[in-house]
Amino acid sequence: MKTQTTRRALLGGAGLAAAVAIVPAVAAVSTPTGSAAFRAALDASDAAARRFNTLPVNLETDDEAAHTREMDSMIAASRVADRATPTTWAEFVRLFDHQCDGGLSSLDDDNAERLLAHAKRLLSQEA
Repeated sequence: MKTQTTRRALLGGAGLAAAVAIVPAVAAVSTPTGSAAFRAALDASDAAARRFNTLPVNLETDDEAAHTREMDSMIAASRVADRATPTTWAEFVRLFDHQCDGGLSSLDDDNAERLLAHAKRLLSQEA
């Protein structure tokens, strides 16, 4: 009877909610690599951010125009990545991480709306 009790606990409300909540995380680990266009957009954004973060600290005061060009380039790459369409749960997780800067910032309304639409689309593809 111990097995039946355990099964009931796992299939109870909390157990079912936990299982539903973890499906995207499990899918992220087990899905294929996804689309080349998506990877290219996010890789370009990551590269632009790395480049910007390696610029000299005093660039803004020494060469304001160069600093502005670099910042504009990084922002443009980030905006392209924001609009990339994930084709797998792994890509969805990467997009979410990109949009909230690894948890360092909150999502803006437009990105949150796009993420919700992507999640709905990915879930409907699984049905």
